Parts: sequence; C-alpha cells; structure tokens
Amino acid sequence: MNDSFWHDTDMSDFDELPIIEKKRHKKQSKRKWREIEALKEQRREQKEVASYSLCEINAG
Repeated sequence: MNDSFWHDTDMSDFDELPIIEKKRHKKQSKRKWREIEALKEQRREQKEVASYSLCEINAG
C-alpha cells in the first residue's frame, strides 16, 4: 500500500468514542458494585454490633 493513501485519508471516521464509552460504562458499573458491597458490609457490621449489644443486655 502506498503511504500517501494513509496521509490523504480522513481518519475522523474512525472515532474511538464507542470504545471509550464502553470503558467508562464498565468502570462506572464496577464503582456502583463496590458501593453496593460497601453498604452491605456496613449493614452486616451494624447487625453484628446490635446482636452483641442485645447479648450484653440479656446477660446483664
């Protein structure tokens, strides 16, 4: 192939936006998942602390 072909070709048709958008969406999905997991962990810890508090009240 001739190099002049590539220099004369309009490369703006080959946008990488869809690839970037997919990566961005994937990162956002992972972030949301981590946030959900963090909330679940907080709730588990609160329930655990509450159960210890109830055990202390019943034992005391």
